[in-house]
Amino acid sequence: MMTFTIDDVFSDIYKAANALPIEKLAESIRFGDHKSRHRGDGHDFDRVVEYDPQIHTLAQIDWRSRDLNGHVYVREYKVTKDFPVIVVNDLSTSMAFGIEHQHKERMLLEVFGSLGLACFRAQDPMGLIGFAEDIIFHEQPKVGEDQVYYLTSQLYEFFMGLESDGGGKLDRRKTDFYNVFDFIRKTYSKRCLVVIVSDFVDMDNFPGIEVLNDITSHHEMVFVLLDDPSEFNFGGLGYIRQEDLETGQTKFVSRLKAKKNELKIRLRRKQFRKEIQAAGIDSIVLEYGKHLQRLYRFFIARYESFKT
Repeated sequence: MMTFTIDDVFSDIYKAANALPIEKLAESIRFGDHKSRHRGDGHDFDRVVEYDPQIHTLAQIDWRSRDLNGHVYVREYKVTKDFPVIVVNDLSTSMAFGIEHQHKERMLLEVFGSLGLACFRAQDPMGLIGFAEDIIFHEQPKVGEDQVYYLTSQLYEFFMGLESDGGGKLDRRKTDFYNVFDFIRKTYSKRCLVVIVSDFVDMDNFPGIEVLNDITSHHEMVFVLLDDPSEFNFGGLGYIRQEDLETGQTKFVSRLKAKKNELKIRLRRKQFRKEIQAAGIDSIVLEYGKHLQRLYRFFIARYESFKT
């Protein structure tokens, strides 16, 4: 059984929103300004200003607004530029590991909900891709608070089903990053902010950096790594009964070997972050507790770096 409710998730999200200037997060999560002045035919009227030949065209002149001194004016408009945010959630078996704590499941839900709330405040559309070995969820980007509630609830119900029947839609499958990256390339031609949320446990088959470069040539990309130290909380000597993070199979391993596996996973994730940083891709590691605050500071830092 889930140790927390969907109401607990939304409660934490809104507590963080009340404690943090979420409007600034909403600004920083976007790639660019949401409105820009449109030179020519537009949709939303903005203002009437004096004609400037360096800025305006003759077609923009409103000849009826000429004043007694012979000055002519133009009508300026604003056009909305939507910048979709696609949150790509890893829903493989390792994300549901640790029934006692369920920290990664909860972090995933709260990170997703917080990003959704920021998108809602900015009136940017947010979409969802949930994947494991195959694509499990795909919801097109939409604007609205109802969209955030609906998608977060869908993810929660998914984890509920995964635990109740021992398999759920995942059927204990592994993570296939190449498959989801290929799906993004084929599905989204318009520039998006792609946020990948995963524990990145299964890194052995992760696509090469050239695949990521292909995606970042079309989209902005960010990696959010979820880390739960309690997964590796085994000290002392002897053997422990351990569940494989990806396959779900249970086996007995020595505590020494389990510790070596932990170090291998952490070193591989550390190397991965260095590789994507060299490729100009930002990433952050979140641990349960202050994950929403760290997420906020991360996006603010990105925003400030873009400004400078």
